[in-house]
Amino acid sequence: MNSGDTSAEAGTAATAHRLLSAALLAAGSGLVLWGAARYPAAGIVPPADSAERFQVFAENIVAGADWRAVHAALLAGPLLWALGAVALTGRTGFARTGMVALTTGAAGWAVALVLYGFAAPLAAESAAAAAFRPESLDGFRVTHEAAVRLGLVSWLLLGAGVAALSAAALTARRLRAPLRFGVGVPGVFIGLWPIAAGAAGLFRPGFFTGALWLPTAAVTAVWFVLTAAAIGWTSWQD
Repeated sequence: MNSGDTSAEAGTAATAHRLLSAALLAAGSGLVLWGAARYPAAGIVPPADSAERFQVFAENIVAGADWRAVHAALLAGPLLWALGAVALTGRTGFARTGMVALTTGAAGWAVALVLYGFAAPLAAESAAAAAFRPESLDGFRVTHEAAVRLGLVSWLLLGAGVAALSAAALTARRLRAPLRFGVGVPGVFIGLWPIAAGAAGLFRPGFFTGALWLPTAAVTAVWFVLTAAAIGWTSWQD
C-alpha cells in the first residue's frame, strides 16, 4: 500500500468520524428538546419555608406518567454532546479545557438526573403511601436537594465547556467560516449565560423551581444542532 492510499484512508476515517460526531450532537439535542418539551409543570409552588412545598413536588412526580422517560432523555442528551464534541477539539488550551468541562458536567448531570429521575420517584411513592406525613418526606427532600445542587454545578460546567469550545473554534484558522463564526460567537454567549446568571442568583436549574433552566437547555440544544450542521457541511465540502 502506498502513502497515497494511506492518506486517502485516513481522510475517509476522519470524515466518517466528523459525521458520526455530528450525528451524536444532533441526537443529544433531540433528546434534550423532547425532554424539555414534555417536562411537567408544577403549577403554583408553595414558598420555600412552607411545609407543603416538598409535598407538592412529590405529588407531581407520582402523577407524572412519563417522568422516568423524560429524565432518561434529559440525562442521555448531554452525554451524547460530550461524545460528539470531540470533533471540535484541537490542540489549543481552550479546546482541552472545553472537553474537560463538558465531560465533567455531563457526568455530574447524569448523576443528578439519576437521583431526580429514578431515585426521587421511589421516595415520592413511599411518601404517598404514608399519606405525605412530614416525616415521610425526609428522604424525598434529601434526594431533591442533592439533585438540585449537583444539577447547578453540572450545568455551569456544561456552559463553561460550550463557551471554551466556541472560543477554540473562533481561534482555529483551519476551520471554515460557518463553523468558526456561525457557531463560535453565539456559543460563547450561550455558554457564559448560565455562569453569569448563576453568579447573579438568576439561574438555578432546580426541578419545578428554576424557571430559566428549561429555556437554557433548549437554547443550548439548538446550538449543538447548529454545530452538528456546521460539522456536516464542512465535512461534505472537504
